[in-house]
Amino acid sequence: MLFGGIELPGHPDLANIRALDLLPIPQICRMMQVGVAIDVERLGEISEILATKMSELELEITSYIPPAYLNAFLEESGEDIAINVDSAEQIAELLFKVLKLGEGKDLKRTPSGLRISTGKKQLEKLKRDHPVIPKILEYREASKLKSTYADALPLLAKDENGAKVIHTQLLTTRTSTGRLASKKPNLQNIPTRTKLGQMIRRAFISRPGCRLISIDYSQIELRLLADRANERKMIEVFRTGGDIHVFTAMQVFDISDPALVDHLTQRNPCKAVNFGVVYGLTAAGLYDLIVVTYATAGLPVPDWVTIEWCEKFIEKWFGIYSDALEYFQLQHWRARRYEMVWDMFGRTRLVPEVRSQIERVQYAGLRQAGNLPIQAAAAGVMKIGMARVERVLEGIRASGIYAEALLPVHDELLIEVDAEWAEEVEELCRWEMEQALVDEESGELRCRVPIKTEGSIMTRWSKAA
Repeated sequence: MLFGGIELPGHPDLANIRALDLLPIPQICRMMQVGVAIDVERLGEISEILATKMSELELEITSYIPPAYLNAFLEESGEDIAINVDSAEQIAELLFKVLKLGEGKDLKRTPSGLRISTGKKQLEKLKRDHPVIPKILEYREASKLKSTYADALPLLAKDENGAKVIHTQLLTTRTSTGRLASKKPNLQNIPTRTKLGQMIRRAFISRPGCRLISIDYSQIELRLLADRANERKMIEVFRTGGDIHVFTAMQVFDISDPALVDHLTQRNPCKAVNFGVVYGLTAAGLYDLIVVTYATAGLPVPDWVTIEWCEKFIEKWFGIYSDALEYFQLQHWRARRYEMVWDMFGRTRLVPEVRSQIERVQYAGLRQAGNLPIQAAAAGVMKIGMARVERVLEGIRASGIYAEALLPVHDELLIEVDAEWAEEVEELCRWEMEQALVDEESGELRCRVPIKTEGSIMTRWSKAA
């Protein structure tokens, strides 16, 4: 039995899930009351940076309008900038009528059916077809960050003891996997991979005299996959403290020395597949991740990186980790047999899509069936870890020291504490989160691999080191 009386039945168990979901509720209520401090002045500066970035991108996007069509766009826009990038209709006209992108492809249309959709998923699929599409996506990201965070957060902030504080609502029943969600404002959707998103994150600050502590479960989904699938090669890597992404690269690219693994061209693609396979990563999805990796590094994508190469890459991954392949096949069998799958805590998800006659719908159901048991298990581990941390923080507060959990973001927990005690609290909380799957009676770890965390102490919020 784990902390809070939680068990690992390995079969559907709604009573156990109810207990698991209720476990962190006191801490969640407290987090919503405490809130997170923000740097209002910095957000104002970021707003100006984003506005400049958007103006530059507007000009770049305009440069892709052929001269023969420029006047028509200017007349329709009615502004100095030829194209209104915020107008889905104008973007659709530029991409699909003028530049004739996506011809011969099965493109999604708007609900009315009057035009081709310019939604993010559609543009992500087409972004390798023309250089204007990444510019449009970048503009939209800057626009969203500006309106949702840089401009909106200062208006929502409240003056509390010399700090500007944001209070978000944390939801416990929003997601099918049991992950906690955030709204009004949503503080879990701030991008961490892009420089623009990282700027927004760093505008969240500690209160005067305090420090922020970020504790992040390290590769928790891969560790749970190794345990649930009894994937022997993964288990060996995690037990010996190795780098699972380097190990995968050595197997895929037939490299004998880990020092010879190139991080950009070999480790990063393997990292994308290692994590992405839990989410049903496709060859096209892997290709997009690799494109982003090269773009972030400021390098062109090599010619050998193609959809076909990505397909073979994923096939080779499942050849290396054959136990994981059998595990996913088991989940697919369960889905087809019961129209339902479950995680190790007993959380269930109905997947009637697997019996659809439409191949696309059926595939989506199988993907959900494969990822639910791992993602839900990770969410459960997080909830137990949060509850264990709150027990420690209660004891610290009882001694007169300020120590509060502020925000859960997927596998990360943000904590705030008096600066003088930051190192001690970080060490204590990391240890507690790593004990989430330890049996309270026997002291036995109920997982085939160790659970690890990474922690950082900071004055401005950034990803745990």
